[in-house]
Amino acid sequence: MSDAGFWRLSAAELIEGYRRRDFSPVEVTREVFERIERLDPKLSAFLAVNTDDAMEAAQAAEAAWLGSGERGLLCGVPISLKDSIEMAGHPTTYGSLAFVENRQPDSEIARRIRREGGVLIGKTNLPEFALHGAVDNRISPPGRNPWNLDHTCGGSSGGAGAQVAAGLGPLAIGTDSGGSIRMPSAINGIFGIKPTYQRIPAAQTWRAAPGRSHNGPMTRTVRDSALVLQALAGYDPRDGESNLPPVSDYFAFASGDLRGLRVAVSFDFGRGFSMDGEALELVRDTARFFEDAGCIVTEADPPTIDEPEELEPGVWAYSGDHYAAAEAMVPGFLEKHLDDLSDVARPVYEAGPHAKAWQYRRIVRRNRGYGLRVQEWFRDYDLLLSPAMGPAQRIDAVRMPDRSRPPQSFTTPFNHAYNPAACVPVGFHSSGLPLAVQIVGRLYDDVGVLRASAALERARPWGHLWPSLAEEG
Repeated sequence: MSDAGFWRLSAAELIEGYRRRDFSPVEVTREVFERIERLDPKLSAFLAVNTDDAMEAAQAAEAAWLGSGERGLLCGVPISLKDSIEMAGHPTTYGSLAFVENRQPDSEIARRIRREGGVLIGKTNLPEFALHGAVDNRISPPGRNPWNLDHTCGGSSGGAGAQVAAGLGPLAIGTDSGGSIRMPSAINGIFGIKPTYQRIPAAQTWRAAPGRSHNGPMTRTVRDSALVLQALAGYDPRDGESNLPPVSDYFAFASGDLRGLRVAVSFDFGRGFSMDGEALELVRDTARFFEDAGCIVTEADPPTIDEPEELEPGVWAYSGDHYAAAEAMVPGFLEKHLDDLSDVARPVYEAGPHAKAWQYRRIVRRNRGYGLRVQEWFRDYDLLLSPAMGPAQRIDAVRMPDRSRPPQSFTTPFNHAYNPAACVPVGFHSSGLPLAVQIVGRLYDDVGVLRASAALERARPWGHLWPSLAEEG
C-alpha cells in the first residue's frame, strides 16, 4: 500500500477526519505500522510493536466511528508507551536485559488509553532504567535522531521523541524524572510537557524515582498534548499523590491571551551554566515575543539546588531506590543479573545496598524545601522562560552521567518542585538540528503553560516541518 500521508496529521486532525468519515482508524493504523517497518530500523525508536492488538483496537474504533454511540477522546488515534510503563501483552523491559521476560498487567495509563479508545501501537526505547540522557542499552541499537542519524534522540524518553518527530504515530507517553520528556522533545523538534506531578498518575510505572517521575505527552502540537491530558489526567484512588486540584478543561488553553502575565527569563539560573550561543539567542528572541504579546518580562533567576546528588563517593542519592525496586520484583537481583547490566546501570545498582537511609531522607527533605522555595518565588511570576538544552549530541560524544556534582540542568529543578514545564520548538541550530525553549508555570497551572506554548506555536508554527527521513518512501 502506498503512503497515504496520514502520518502528517495531528491527533486532532485524525479525529476530525474520522468524524467526517474521510478515512478510518484501520487505514491510519496500517500506515503507522508500514512506516515503522520501513523507518524504525534506522531510528531504533521502538522496543516492541503491538501490531495484532492494535489492529483489533483500530477495528473497534472504526466501528465506534461508524456507529452513533459515545466514543472516547482518543478513539482510533495511535499512541505509544515508553517501555517503563506496563502494558499487558508485551514485556516491560525498562531497557534492561534483566527484564526482557517481565510481563505485567496494564498500568493505569494503559487502562485509561484503552478506555478512551486509543490504539496502543507499541513500547518506545529508553536507556536502561531511564538512567541516561541518550537511548543506549543492551537490548537494541542506540536511538538516533531523525534530523541527523549521527546524533542522539536524547533520553530517557528518546524513542518517543524520535517516533513522533519521524511521523511514526502522533502521540507518545513519556516519563520525566529530570527532563526525560522535555529534553528529547527539545532535540527532536516536537512539543513535550511534564505536567504537575501526578496529573497523570504513576501507578505501575518504573518504581525507582518516587517523588520525581512525572508522566506526560510528547506530541507535534500543543492541542494534541491538551487532548492527552484531558483523556488521561485525574485522580487514581490507589495513589493518594494524584489527588490534585482538578482541571476540568485542558482545552481552555485556547482561550484568553497573555497580556499582563509576569514572565521571568533566566539564561543560566544564576549558576553560570554554559549554553550554546544560538540556543541563548532564541531564548532572547522568545522573551521579545512575550514582551510584544503584552507580558511583563523581567530577567530573574529561580532558586537553585547547590548540592550534588551523591551521598558519598560512588553512591548516588537514588541508588537505593533503584536497588529496592529491582529487589522487590526479582529477589536476589544483583546476584542473578549483575552481568546483564550496562556500564551506566551497573554502578548505580552496585551502590544501592550501601545507600544510607538517613542520607537519602536528607535528600528528600532538601527537595521538599526546595519546592517550597520555588513556589514562594513564583508568587512574583506567572511563567519562567529558560533555555532547554543545546542541539543533540553526536552519538559517539554522549558521555556517562556524572553524579558527583550538581547537574547542569535547566529541567531537573522542576521535577523536585513539581511545577508544570514544557519544551517548545523555536527554531534550528546552524547544524540543522532543532532547538527549543523551556516554559515553566506555577504549581497546578498546566493550562497556563499550554496557553503560553500555544501562543508561541501560533506565532512561529513548527508542525509543518519534518526531517527528510520522515519523507522517505
